[in-house]
Amino acid sequence: MQEDSYENNHHGYLVLVAWIACMGSLCFGFDTGVVNGSLDFLAKPGQLDLSSFEQGVVSSGLTFGAAFGAVFGSPLSDKMGRKKLMIWLGVLFTLTGLGCGFAPNTGVLIILRIIMGLAVGATSALVPVYLAEISPAKERGKFVSMNQLLIVGGQGLSFLINAILGNTIGIHNAGVWRLMLGITAIPGILLWFGMYLVPESPQWYANKGMFGKALQALYRVRTKAQAEAEIDELKENAAELERENAEKASFKDFKKPWIFQIVITGSLLGIFQQFAGINSVMYYGTKILTSAGFGSNTSLYMNIANGVFSVIGAIVGMYTVDRLGRKPLLLIGYIFCALALIVVAVIGSFALHTSWAPYAVLLILLVYIVIDQGTLGPVTWLLNSEIFPARYRGLGTGITIFVLWMANFVVGLLFPVILSALGISSFYIFAAFCLLGAWFVKVRVPETKGASLDSIEKFFHNRYDK
Repeated sequence: MQEDSYENNHHGYLVLVAWIACMGSLCFGFDTGVVNGSLDFLAKPGQLDLSSFEQGVVSSGLTFGAAFGAVFGSPLSDKMGRKKLMIWLGVLFTLTGLGCGFAPNTGVLIILRIIMGLAVGATSALVPVYLAEISPAKERGKFVSMNQLLIVGGQGLSFLINAILGNTIGIHNAGVWRLMLGITAIPGILLWFGMYLVPESPQWYANKGMFGKALQALYRVRTKAQAEAEIDELKENAAELERENAEKASFKDFKKPWIFQIVITGSLLGIFQQFAGINSVMYYGTKILTSAGFGSNTSLYMNIANGVFSVIGAIVGMYTVDRLGRKPLLLIGYIFCALALIVVAVIGSFALHTSWAPYAVLLILLVYIVIDQGTLGPVTWLLNSEIFPARYRGLGTGITIFVLWMANFVVGLLFPVILSALGISSFYIFAAFCLLGAWFVKVRVPETKGASLDSIEKFFHNRYDK
């Protein structure tokens, strides 16, 4: 009985550690979602008076920084340690959040959003790694999935707070955007100080040859017997890593045709996933609903549903990706997302001024969000981690994540201008990319469910090494 209590205490602490680490994911979601609702206030005369293009720059500046943060986050964490880097990311989230709230002009706001993006990108690469390394093997999937859940949860929370602030303070004071942006410092503070309460990754200690410290870290999140069994495995993994580093991959290796083709596959997966349009809804949902016919204040409240349905979609994805397989789920996602977007665009073209149009657009977009967040979102990230052989995975995924974030940047930058010019008929464009994405998956992407890394490597080797 005492042993069960001892194990429960350790598991409870592990859950706490995971939640603290996921404050980084909450920052990721909150900081990307907060512009959805604050832009209308930023654009008002007497505030920053942003044009449509400037709104795109303010929104997408973060994703531009995130592209570079994602590339440099992993190497920094390998040098500094997961815990130390996440503490500094908490500091960066806090300072840039406060800075955005006090930004005196558009230029300063854009610079701060780009710097904040560096933290977002580093977090996108680091939090899943820390969660995977701190979790026991049998629960790794559950704990790592918390990352995606807290990202969309952070976006939903920002939508809720923006709706409350916009419909209370914002009715009389357009400067409410300063409070909306400044509040992003709070999850940064939680990450900053919370990380002092958690252990360093045992895997990181082992990779540095500090096996005594690795064992002490394991004692905090495992029973004594579990920790002592796992330290032997970490020693073996560290020895294997040392052998791999002796033949470390370089950019020269990516000249090999079959490796280059894996990079192309992973990069195009990221491009199509972003051009399927999900972040146009997550960043500009309030503006879309206003274009569909809702009033500005009503749109802020209706936009909360986007966050709720994103969480539902993320949960659906967690429980289907290992059952249905990667390729079928992507095909289902692209085809049904295309259909939903076409219907929204048709309403925008032919029925926008009817009384039912705003509600139909909202309902269809919610269906689209569930489909996208349950298929294209999680599967794209998962496939990119599976298609690269172990030796090339770090560098290869760094390249493909960079491309994904740059595609995100392009969507965030241009969508306000396109929406201003075409209204919600602009969704025809995203629908076309969805259909192209389905074709790409059909002809190019292998099924990796249950496949060994060797078999995935052989698929690309046999197909492209000619």
